[in-house]
Amino acid sequence: MNKMKHIVFYITLLSSISLTSCFFAEDDVFNQSATERIENVQTELQELLTQAPNGWILEYYPGGEAHDIGGVVWLLKFEGEQVTIMSDSQVQGYDEPKPTMPGETKTSIYRILSDQGVVLSFSTYNPLIHYYSEPRGGFDADGFQGDFEFVITSFTQDEIQIKGKKYGTSMCMKRLPLDLDWSTYIEHCQRIYKESAEYGTLVGFNGTEKFAPSAYSQENVITFSEQNTNNGGLKKQKVSFTYTDKGIRLYEPTVINGQTLYELEWNNEDKTFYSINNRNTMLRYVRPDDYVPIEFFTDNQWELSYIFEFGMKDTIEHIKFTRIENTDTLKTKITAGNIKLDIKAIYNHTTGMLEFRTQYINVLMLTLTTGENIDAYIYLCPWNDEAGTMYMTEKAGIVSYTEQMEPRILKFTDNGRTSGSELNGFVLYGFGGREMTSEKLGVLGTYNEITLKQETKE
Repeated sequence: MNKMKHIVFYITLLSSISLTSCFFAEDDVFNQSATERIENVQTELQELLTQAPNGWILEYYPGGEAHDIGGVVWLLKFEGEQVTIMSDSQVQGYDEPKPTMPGETKTSIYRILSDQGVVLSFSTYNPLIHYYSEPRGGFDADGFQGDFEFVITSFTQDEIQIKGKKYGTSMCMKRLPLDLDWSTYIEHCQRIYKESAEYGTLVGFNGTEKFAPSAYSQENVITFSEQNTNNGGLKKQKVSFTYTDKGIRLYEPTVINGQTLYELEWNNEDKTFYSINNRNTMLRYVRPDDYVPIEFFTDNQWELSYIFEFGMKDTIEHIKFTRIENTDTLKTKITAGNIKLDIKAIYNHTTGMLEFRTQYINVLMLTLTTGENIDAYIYLCPWNDEAGTMYMTEKAGIVSYTEQMEPRILKFTDNGRTSGSELNGFVLYGFGGREMTSEKLGVLGTYNEITLKQETKE
């Protein structure tokens, strides 16, 4: 049986008394009570939303205060008490039996209320909205840290400026032109995503001069990286973007080494994003110097070193990667106590690097101190050891980078799919059931300062 989920989303107009002066003549303000002014704004907002014949576009950014896990496109049409939404991204709500695909619409109920101001309430569940705020597991109450309550800071006939109530991200809902076809717009966004995703290792050029030596585009985030001269590590700047029908638009104008990037147009012939404001400024695909094919990992033996058990024990073991059928997934074995467990690594054929992401490992029988035997369902969960925070979202993980070319030495850093914490290792964690929402049993092992070193052949 399908249950109606009454999840209330609010877009709130705060400081209504001061803001209403923008919407009414001065004489009107003094002749009306606060309640009347709010009711008038409600009416005006209702008319504004519903009298846009082709609806609105919102470039929505989850990821908390940093909004650094990428943006998505929403097209919204308000009719009567219903709002219909289309997105360029695939989502699957926590209790949804199947995903909502790009270009598919979902309709839910909205209302405009008075709650210490004017409130736009999406009052029934819509996976295209709620996916970004619902919990992803027992430790992950905030999910993708997406706002579902928004403060309206201003509006005109063509734009509604909003600000996330919880995380504070500013966004803008814009009226769509009459001749824009929803499905065509989303198809163009998808086409540019598919064409450019294979060419995500970018270098920033101003003419022939480099201004960004390493920029990696992955799932609506560009990570600009440079070697940190102070400690030899990586200095990174993450910038979220959404796809458009011509290319990409960054969350806001962003300055990288003196060059401003904001809206860029994709050219599939030369695999380059050109700045719309200055075509001399571009992000162009360049294959990394340290790129290796997947066979490099399977044809070599590797020395794996890490700090185990909350930093208490340095460990070295020798491992071999094998490829799972004809996929980009590799598997190897890692020690946990007195047992060996299979774990998977994802090979990125754009960068030639490896990622360890959230994954189910196996079910083990463990003996408690009481002598009771229990089944523990073991997951690998990326984490930050300093914050003591682990993440259970599917794509959270750590990714390799090259510290030395020959013999190859790889270290690991955050893969850019979480917000608010730099992942630097992983834990093996036991749950009481197959789902991560089940009883939390505890940590089987922690792994930090992970290094892979290519073993030379005698």
